[in-house]
Amino acid sequence: MNKADTIKTLQMEIEIPDVVLKKANQTLDEIRQKNTKVIVRKKISKKKIAIIIIAAVLILATLGVAAAYLGWSRSLSEGFQVTEEQKTQLEESNMTTFMSQSCTDQGITVTTIQSITDNYYTHIALKVEGYELEDGKQPDFETLKVTVDGNEDIWAGGGFYDGLIGGADGYVVYADGTPIDYNEEINGHYIQEDGSLEYQIFLKNREKGYFINKPIHLELNNLGTVSKAEYFNEITGTWSFDWDLQGSEDKKECTLNVPLGDTDATVIKASITPISLRAEYEFPRRKKTVNYIDENGEEKSVLWDADPPALTGIKMKDGTLYPFISLGPDSTGYESEDSDIYTMTIPIDRIIDVDQVESLLFSNTYAEEGETTTEDNFYVVPIE
Repeated sequence: MNKADTIKTLQMEIEIPDVVLKKANQTLDEIRQKNTKVIVRKKISKKKIAIIIIAAVLILATLGVAAAYLGWSRSLSEGFQVTEEQKTQLEESNMTTFMSQSCTDQGITVTTIQSITDNYYTHIALKVEGYELEDGKQPDFETLKVTVDGNEDIWAGGGFYDGLIGGADGYVVYADGTPIDYNEEINGHYIQEDGSLEYQIFLKNREKGYFINKPIHLELNNLGTVSKAEYFNEITGTWSFDWDLQGSEDKKECTLNVPLGDTDATVIKASITPISLRAEYEFPRRKKTVNYIDENGEEKSVLWDADPPALTGIKMKDGTLYPFISLGPDSTGYESEDSDIYTMTIPIDRIIDVDQVESLLFSNTYAEEGETTTEDNFYVVPIE
């Protein structure tokens, strides 16, 4: 396109999406706030001003569309089965934010893409370019170090996205529809269409709001493959990043009083976000006897602290059951040593619309082999 065609295009009437206009207005407001004094050194015609404004809007539109749609990582979008409507909701609530910080070492470039953060959990996606993965191999970094607000004492885990997602019944399936042969070793679909890989980091903390608006430091060391829990190094390098985590405390919270059968547990509160579920119980402390077989083949028993029925899934208003939705690992325990208030918080394997959740499901019985898990296998706790 030549210069004349470019000017003509800029002068045409352009329909800008609402989400882009919103981002453009926010950016312009920031510019106005930062530049309170404007010096005009040369008079500019109204026509040229119009062209400049339209060009600026086009640039903002391009950036806005990229952030709103192209910015979603495959591991978070496909892996968490996110709809376009849910993407918009997460962006508007600031529960998800986009980054683009790159670090290159030994010819391998790692770039931060996106994070999703609520009160207790954070998912972070990174793009890895330049690594030639051999067919049938599982990639991994040798070590992952995470510091949040200067604190290293947090639970952190990471792994490359393998194209597997949680099915409605709790069993994993390939997101692209490829059937899984459980009689053979499952080989993940790690490589993206552009040849890159995506690495996903998962963080959890029992302290409410711990990750939101906090500085984070990530450090990845060495890149290779793993097999049977053994790491085989191929590339010695370090990739590190620093930025401020964003996130949202948006949630649906309900006060309840629902006994779970004769278990002595009563659910008194529930909290739901698009990426996690949390239940609060009244559950008096008690012991239970657990039988086991020792190394000599003798039957033994031991007294353990009893736990209330576990929160495992949800029932939607349209009747759909997600009986085993936990992504793991969960956070459980009493509020204090002398308290009978027990909490359980679980990350979930998909993004959900919190307003469409009708009930929480707590473990009761298990379906017999060959039978389908139904609502009858759970203590069902309506939240409305």
